[in-house]
Amino acid sequence: MEGQGGEIRSSEEENHGGNAAAGTPSVVQNAAGEREVHSTSSKDSIFRIPGLFKMRNKQAYTPYKFSIGPWHFGKTQELRAGQKWKESFLEQLINHFSDPAAKKRELEESIKNVCDNARECYVYDAGKNMDGAKEEFENILLLDGCFIIELLRRRSHPFRLSGDNYQFIYHDLLLLDNQIPWFVLELLFNKTNDYSDCPNQSLVELAIEFFGPVIPPYKSQRQLQISNILHLVDFVWYFLVGSRTKNMEGIFEWGCRLSIPSATRLEEAGIKFQKIESEHPLDVTFDKGVFKIPWLRIDPLTETIFRNLIIYEQCSNFAPRVTWYGVLLDCLVNTSDDVDLLSREEIFDNRISSEETANFFNRVCDNAVMTGFRYAQLCQDVNDYCKRRWPTWRASLIRNYFTKPWAIVSVVFATIVLHFTIMQVFYK
Repeated sequence: MEGQGGEIRSSEEENHGGNAAAGTPSVVQNAAGEREVHSTSSKDSIFRIPGLFKMRNKQAYTPYKFSIGPWHFGKTQELRAGQKWKESFLEQLINHFSDPAAKKRELEESIKNVCDNARECYVYDAGKNMDGAKEEFENILLLDGCFIIELLRRRSHPFRLSGDNYQFIYHDLLLLDNQIPWFVLELLFNKTNDYSDCPNQSLVELAIEFFGPVIPPYKSQRQLQISNILHLVDFVWYFLVGSRTKNMEGIFEWGCRLSIPSATRLEEAGIKFQKIESEHPLDVTFDKGVFKIPWLRIDPLTETIFRNLIIYEQCSNFAPRVTWYGVLLDCLVNTSDDVDLLSREEIFDNRISSEETANFFNRVCDNAVMTGFRYAQLCQDVNDYCKRRWPTWRASLIRNYFTKPWAIVSVVFATIVLHFTIMQVFYK
């Protein structure tokens, strides 16, 4: 993505070389200055993954063991085997009640009442893409919904699934086209919550606890700000971003450079990197030569989360904040050296190889479309700072002469000799 002079052009200015050739996100607006995206309502919230994105990393969009919703139902032997787990969870759930058969009938009737609304949540109607009848769709909602709420409830209790299977569960639950509506989960949760060991906990609180290992630390008051959730991917997105605002005014100015040099090149220009604690993980700032970035854990699940959140933004009509964040990190990370630098500064908690992390950031936003760019002014400030010569000279001096003890001694000795030489000439 780098242009000449360490500045990076938008895709409209530069369509060759670097990451641009690999699919740099384009920045587009329609005549009204609005995002050109799919029309999205509260009903249209579960989307199929476009084939163009699957070409980059099919595994990031494919469930391993558990299909959720109709689109991956029964597609592989592993997913069919996962149905047995769901049936076991449903049986264990209803057996907590005095009349299990009656409780199951109650849950089935509740699902029938919301089935039509649930169908409307799937873009390109899920029911029409299924071979089975309406009853099969209702059974999927019941099994998958009870499976998920029992997973959330059991997070703090002994569970027979191994740690490896938990990784698969996180992966499978956070795929955009592997979802059921949140209101279905709430319905089943409320219908079965009277047996729970923690009846005072809400479904949101249980979800925060369950997904704690894959989302950044949070402040407890943020729980109260999460509302109108559509599904689990939307929950994670909303938790990271905090708002679905459509107001894009002032975020992007045409003609502004969209990007910046990599982290190692910025360090050479005298810019420092600092990890900060922030309630909002995407709050990156630049001030007086210091890049302040919230902590980010990077593990095998990170790419799945990022890719599905980015596609969710591409298919929806709210500000693409995760996409903006991914583009900014793509600018900062070009090679493994950039990853190592940000890891040394404790901004990255990197649990995969530096090369894998660099490759991930270099391709995660390929084919994405943006309207505006939240970090446009930040990039402008960074590029302006890099044009100043003194920070670059100072950084070069420190890097070349003050990083090793022998170099420091040499500089001090040379300075003393120069001082006495000047004094000697002066007094003569």
